[in-house]
Amino acid sequence: MRIIKLAFQNFFRNLPLSLTSILIMLLMLFSLSFLSIINILAQETLNSFKDKFDLSVYFKQNVDENQINLFRSELENMVEVKEVHYITPQQALEQFKSKHQDVLTQKSLEELNDNPLSSAITIKLRDPNDYNTVFNVTQKPEFSALIQDQDFYDYQQIMDAFNKFNKKIHYVGWAFSGLFVFIAILVIFNTIKLGIWAQEKEIKIMRLVGATSWFVQGPFLFEGFLYGFIAWILNALIIIPLITYAQPYIKQFFELDFSLLDYLKNNILSFGGGFLLFALIVGILASGAATKKYLRA
Repeated sequence: MRIIKLAFQNFFRNLPLSLTSILIMLLMLFSLSFLSIINILAQETLNSFKDKFDLSVYFKQNVDENQINLFRSELENMVEVKEVHYITPQQALEQFKSKHQDVLTQKSLEELNDNPLSSAITIKLRDPNDYNTVFNVTQKPEFSALIQDQDFYDYQQIMDAFNKFNKKIHYVGWAFSGLFVFIAILVIFNTIKLGIWAQEKEIKIMRLVGATSWFVQGPFLFEGFLYGFIAWILNALIIIPLITYAQPYIKQFFELDFSLLDYLKNNILSFGGGFLLFALIVGILASGAATKKYLRA
């Protein structure tokens, strides 16, 4: 209790420096929190893209149904394929009409005696990275002769571009976070150092009356603990209302059926606890470095 009392005395004795230390640690935690949130959203966006990822194969007119069934069976037996959906020519026509409601298109279709559309297959993969494996099946001679067209775009390039962009954001984010960590350690180090200088006579007296190194250093270490804890509290008070306010816009912008606030609630120990532990470690390490340098036993 004596150590805690002395720590609070040091905290309020150098209040402007203490508040500066807390502010720097708050910026550090906020930048790390923002980076983590961006990472979570990027991962959810990528997962959503994978769920929506499908490929379409359009067959030629009047293709034998048995050949199509053989092609479907080949795809359905592949471990890389999650789902194969067959679309009849009539279903394809109905889908086309529903997408093109303009009068000119509808009248043009009425003028045709026959259905101009052929059957098709949509393929959903378990992992978009298996795109090339499925594509190679469609290139087999016995199957390529059935196919009129396909939308096998190189989705792998899209995913690679997305991952590269995400990595660049991470590099910038980690650079800023690393800068704030360094500044936080430096500011806390100097704050504790000034506190030690201000109490130089008191420390000498405590040494003379037999105070242990832990009793002398304890208040300064706990002071660093306070900086980290208060910064963590303030960061939570900023992040939670901010996410609550931004949640509808996040859903709309990223087109995700995903609640970031619920995710953080379900992972409060790993997310909130991790940041608390990191803040305390930074505060205590900076204080420990200052006490070790200026309070040698």
